[in-house]
Amino acid sequence: MLKRAVSAAAAMVVAGALQASAQETCGGLYTVKSGDSLSLIADKMYKDVGQWSAIYRNNIDKIPSPDSIRVGQTYRLPCIDGLPTGLKGGVALDKVAAVVPQAVAAPVAKPASAAQQQQKRQRAAVERKQGVDVRLLAGDDFRPFTNRMQMSSGMITDLVNRAFVADDSTGQHKFYWVNDRSVHLDPMLSEGMVDLAFPWKKPDCEANADAKVCTDYVYSEPMFEMLVVLFTARSRPVTYNSETDLAGLRVCSPLGFDTSGRQGRGAGYLDQVGARLMKPQTAEECFQRLLDGSADAVAMNEFTGRVVLRDMNLAGEVELMLRRPLAIEGLHVVAHQSNPRADDLIAAFNNGLAEMRESGEYLRLIDTHMSSIWAGL
Repeated sequence: MLKRAVSAAAAMVVAGALQASAQETCGGLYTVKSGDSLSLIADKMYKDVGQWSAIYRNNIDKIPSPDSIRVGQTYRLPCIDGLPTGLKGGVALDKVAAVVPQAVAAPVAKPASAAQQQQKRQRAAVERKQGVDVRLLAGDDFRPFTNRMQMSSGMITDLVNRAFVADDSTGQHKFYWVNDRSVHLDPMLSEGMVDLAFPWKKPDCEANADAKVCTDYVYSEPMFEMLVVLFTARSRPVTYNSETDLAGLRVCSPLGFDTSGRQGRGAGYLDQVGARLMKPQTAEECFQRLLDGSADAVAMNEFTGRVVLRDMNLAGEVELMLRRPLAIEGLHVVAHQSNPRADDLIAAFNNGLAEMRESGEYLRLIDTHMSSIWAGL
């Protein structure tokens, strides 16, 4: 009798531990039920209807538009403020908030002089002899995706690093950080100072086949997709119901954020419909123009925009037009055609990315970083 009592007590302890373990996860898989909409799912899972856009962004590959979801589909729900809990495939709560993106302004690098560029070329030649086989270039200005003050230097940096670990055919790799994006593609890639740069958008090369960004560069498969939206000043609302509303609109899109997306609605699209584009170096400059009235809207991915607004303490003054995204844009690794290894390096990255997707490592990495990103917003 005593043994049975002890066994029963032990079983209850184990069951309790398992139940506690199950409750200590956040996010996970949700299957669409009859009568569901993204707003209803957001209300049910997050107690916040406005989080429908997080569900949409996290499942862009399955949802053609926000009002087109199908019963039986399974969506991955990110962990936001500790919700939702109890779903299969969630992230352990102790991992979710381990590192929250810090509100640190990224340093701004001055453009390199001709002498500095020559020094970089010489240093690159020395490093090749020393066994650094792949030189990867990023900047701190693409928060929360690439920034040295964040967990693993940002989600995309972590992804690139792990993809080259998954496919180690290219040898050792090393990261370089230059915050002036205007020199990333030319001269740094074009003159062989580095081998690959990230993250960059792939232009619409069907419509712009002769453009240098199409003829001179090689792009990887998209490693991550995101919503590009308009940010507007609450004090000066903008109407955006159709293309005609964009004609004449003064839209600011930072350098490196301005190529067209999967829905054909990037900066190229804005230019075509008559928007007046501005392309300063940084997202901060765009939001300053929005607030001082010299721009009517800012176009960029929602996450970089949210992080910059948070760090500038402007979140309460700016509104996101989430119900009508401009585009779904992918982020890519890019090489220059003049690099004799360009195709091989891009192929190796694509192969490593495919291995990560197949093993489940890709989703685990994205879930962990996105949960941390949302926790910081």
